[in-house]
Amino acid sequence: MHPATFDQAADHYNATRGFPPGIAELVAGSVAEIVEPGARILEIGIGAGRIARPLLARGFRMTGIDLSQNMMRRLLEAIPPTVIRPLLVEADAVRLPLASGAFDAVIAVHVFHLIADWRQALAEVKRSLKPLGVLLIGYDWRPPDSPGARILSKWREIIQTHGAEGDRPSAQDMDDLTAALIDMGAAAQERAIGEWTTTRTLARHIESIEHRTWSTAWRVPESFFPRCLAELRDWATREYGSLEREFTVPHKFVWQWFRWR
Repeated sequence: MHPATFDQAADHYNATRGFPPGIAELVAGSVAEIVEPGARILEIGIGAGRIARPLLARGFRMTGIDLSQNMMRRLLEAIPPTVIRPLLVEADAVRLPLASGAFDAVIAVHVFHLIADWRQALAEVKRSLKPLGVLLIGYDWRPPDSPGARILSKWREIIQTHGAEGDRPSAQDMDDLTAALIDMGAAAQERAIGEWTTTRTLARHIESIEHRTWSTAWRVPESFFPRCLAELRDWATREYGSLEREFTVPHKFVWQWFRWR
């Protein structure tokens, strides 16, 4: 995905994807249980620091790569002066300008679905890790049949019917990533961190797409964007009734980590 796309989202990225109070600290604490103190960590797609900031506050030495200078600028602006700043590099995950075997751990959260050549990115991750290094892939989980998840899935279906690209340049999902990493010789583990709920109306979910909050809406041409939104609203109304209906949905953060022996 083009870096300008992420630049446009920099101002609101963390606000729309932040954790509820206390969850970020739990996520950072779980990393501290998996990765040794003093470890060197690389984050792929460090962005505005949703994951990195609580890790930096714990004293981890971090390097981050991202396609967006604006995203990384927001991260630096948010770091207190008492916290050691990360080394930030504008780079593509498929061509890491970093030494082989330089890191004890690599972190990636909601990143690989945006990388067309994700297998090459995995190879670059493995190259950058020390022996016995660990790759942590994280994501926010919610039930796949929840209204928000179904609305995003239907949106992707609608825009593809109109010939637009969404946020998934390849067909991979977490199962594909796990299978590929196991084929590369990694052993896999999984852990859920924290639980919370959100309550939103269907209209609020659709507004997030209308405002191009999510990456699946970033590249849809304006020429037929309104038509796609209208189709989505019609579908949601048929499926659920009033768009003002509220749903409470459970969430949790999940780490899957992979270690080469």
